[in-house]
Amino acid sequence: MITHFVKANPVFVIAGIAALLSMLFVPPNPGYFSYIDWRTVGLLTCQLIIIQGLMESGAIKLISSRIVLKAHTTRSLSAVMIFTCFFVSMLVTNDVSLISFVPLTILMLSSAGAKDLLIPVVVLETVAANLGSMLMPFGNPQNLYLFNLSGMSGISFIKIMLPFALISFVLILFSCLFLPKRDIKQKPDGAKMFFGKGEKVEIAGSLFLFLLCILAVFHIGNVFTLLVLCIIFFLIADRKAFRKVNYVLPLTFIVFFILTGNIQALPGFSEALSNFIGGHEMITAVLASQVISNVPAAMLLSSFTGDYHALIVGTDIGGLGTLVASMASLISFQFYCGVEGAKRGKYILEFTVVNISFLAVLLISAIFFHGTS
Repeated sequence: MITHFVKANPVFVIAGIAALLSMLFVPPNPGYFSYIDWRTVGLLTCQLIIIQGLMESGAIKLISSRIVLKAHTTRSLSAVMIFTCFFVSMLVTNDVSLISFVPLTILMLSSAGAKDLLIPVVVLETVAANLGSMLMPFGNPQNLYLFNLSGMSGISFIKIMLPFALISFVLILFSCLFLPKRDIKQKPDGAKMFFGKGEKVEIAGSLFLFLLCILAVFHIGNVFTLLVLCIIFFLIADRKAFRKVNYVLPLTFIVFFILTGNIQALPGFSEALSNFIGGHEMITAVLASQVISNVPAAMLLSSFTGDYHALIVGTDIGGLGTLVASMASLISFQFYCGVEGAKRGKYILEFTVVNISFLAVLLISAIFFHGTS
């Protein structure tokens, strides 16, 4: 059981060990509580609970299956699923987008006799989810954190990331043109799904809470009042949603807040790191993401620089590259590994080639728009 937990949550475990080691140099004290950005943790928890409620109600599955009904060839099906991941991730995060659509893609392509397309399509879905999520402040955890920390307006955030989202859209569209075009006949069973009264209430309540969550991201409304409302609603409507929420993610944030807070409390080390990062925030964020993934990179680097603009760009495009650059990428990989006859080595090779190609174009674009920082 412990081994399974470690394998499923490597970032949390490693960060936890690092935080414990940092306590040897900065013993636990009341100041630890000031390290933690409770607003970000609260927002993230609300978002996770609400989206889990939407998933449990079947709303996301119904939407996805209805979208797939529009496809008639392997290329159109693949493109629909890829761009659905791209756009849906803007609202429900890259993780949830992949959890919702990758299994359906595997089912549909397998049923259509197109298992040979699984690797390129799932890889492009993963890229699309990671890139689509970067447009909105609530599209992924690092955006939510950096947006809240920076104090910038929502419009300002979108203006920063819009050029990259447009470039990403064009790159994904171009990539889809290379997918084979074959007729398909199989349609998803989920297209015939019906909702009972309880499910309709859960969907309506979840959507209302999701709207409140978006408003809270933009500092309209109290985050902790929203959290209480989420808890009360789902205790009544669907307690099962609580059990399936990935609480490790907000706990990972808390652990990283403690770790970075303790690092900052070490004057010599903190100053040296700030000098090293200064003027190279974007490139440092991209490189750090390749090793520790973009969420931890955002949290660590934000403690040593105030150039949040560069960090947002760097950690978002830094989600491309290695398989661990974005933890959401591991979700797709795990789904693919569950397919009979999965070719893990081929997947990783194709994933790396595609991701590095996208990363190269976007990094050059970032340097053009924002300089070398």
